[in-house]
Amino acid sequence: MIKSILVDSEWKLKIFLQKLKKEIFPILPDTESKINRMQLEFFSNTLFGEHTILLKSIEKWEKEEKNWLLKNASLSNQDIVLTSNDLELLKKFGNVEDLSCPKPWDLKGWIEEINEICEFFGVKIDETKKELILNRTGMNVDLIAVEIEKISVVSKNPSLEEIKMLVPIYSTPAIFDFYRLFFEKDPSALDMLKDLLENVHPLVPLRGLEKMSMLIAQMISKEKLDYSWDDIKNASKELSVPTPQIADIVGFSFGGKKRRNILKLWRYEEINILMEDFQDAEMKIKNGIDPIFISFELTARWVGRDAR
Repeated sequence: MIKSILVDSEWKLKIFLQKLKKEIFPILPDTESKINRMQLEFFSNTLFGEHTILLKSIEKWEKEEKNWLLKNASLSNQDIVLTSNDLELLKKFGNVEDLSCPKPWDLKGWIEEINEICEFFGVKIDETKKELILNRTGMNVDLIAVEIEKISVVSKNPSLEEIKMLVPIYSTPAIFDFYRLFFEKDPSALDMLKDLLENVHPLVPLRGLEKMSMLIAQMISKEKLDYSWDDIKNASKELSVPTPQIADIVGFSFGGKKRRNILKLWRYEEINILMEDFQDAEMKIKNGIDPIFISFELTARWVGRDAR
């Protein structure tokens, strides 16, 4: 049986897999020889009893691997879980279960997410404390789970002051100004990053830049650079991204304030190299290199330049 899961959070995927109560055999984007591995898992009698094959983040797989998966997944008698943040890709495999995070404007949805995480860790907090955690973590389920788990070690019924002491500020509105300066290749982005890192964890701007670069790559690949308001609304719907974010990227003028069209400042090849840089930065951080240094090093390499 195939289960297609739309998910953009490691925490939500972890909880989903726990509920299956089966051994998980993962095949990840960086797993080598994925087709050979899938042939072995899909069509061989297993010695390990009942288990679930996890095919993770299939939007990152090579075209050949995705095509093989489309042709062969339904032929297997094994339980298969497909995960991706690409809804249209998952639809090709059948019905999709949506485990994606709430939209930024869905405050009620985010509070419900916090409720579920608090219940998992046995923590009891009121609405004010939930909103404080939400604001400090920048609407990131994975960060919220980490922080609530940390809180649970100290107290199952924490005070507001305890939460303020334990949960760092991961996000700030100025971060969006930093993103724009970065993608405008403006050297002043370095000064803003320095100010940001006094209040936010360095992984926050890195992950935000990576997410925005993926969106810009999607838009550039459409070979459309000039957007009317109707174009912006259509792109917002198609890409499941808030309209103001699309408008900001394409430099749509609000109230006479002119901004640069970011799509005209980057080539598709550049964006791909940038996304490779983000992956490299993540590996360096996992290997113990200071994330603050990595943030500055990556930003300095890209701002104020027209090409690599």
